[in-house]
Amino acid sequence: MSILACGCAASGGPHEAAPPSVPAGAAVAPVAAPVPPLSMPPASAKRLVLNMMGPAAVTQAKDWPAFQEEWRATFADHAKEAGVEFSVQKGEPRSIGEAGTLLQVYVNDYRMIGIGARIFLGVMTGNAYIDAKAGYTDLNDGKEFGDRTYNTTSSAWGGVFAKMTPQQVDAIASKVFAELATATSR
Repeated sequence: MSILACGCAASGGPHEAAPPSVPAGAAVAPVAAPVPPLSMPPASAKRLVLNMMGPAAVTQAKDWPAFQEEWRATFADHAKEAGVEFSVQKGEPRSIGEAGTLLQVYVNDYRMIGIGARIFLGVMTGNAYIDAKAGYTDLNDGKEFGDRTYNTTSSAWGGVFAKMTPQQVDAIASKVFAELATATSR
């Protein structure tokens, strides 16, 4: 499983010049620029409101309600552990005139694979993945704090131990709550 904030890897081809310290033909990956921390007032990090959206093909999928529930339950667990007030907002994302952070998650695509499917069907279940962009905004006035891209994937070849959707959502939630913790530590 991987979670990407930004950037991509590239490999050098036989006709590309490699840096002097790297043997010719060796793969060279650019160093991704570090993602700056989100700038938000500490009070905004004490409350998180999750709003999930996506294109019609995503939001009308038969497992979309189960996918949303996975996010709600996982984020609620992380919020309780972090001492952060948490709720879910339905409909169009909107500020509500109160301190907090509105996490607007736009799910471009996903494939939900549960633990039961992986155990019973193994590699035949394929890969679980999430392709989403999250916008962090001020719940009070809608001011943007920043955004992050969260892309996760599993490998069916990992067998029953491959990361399924619950573990991927948990990894995303960990990143989100780390962002909030960084804001409260300033």
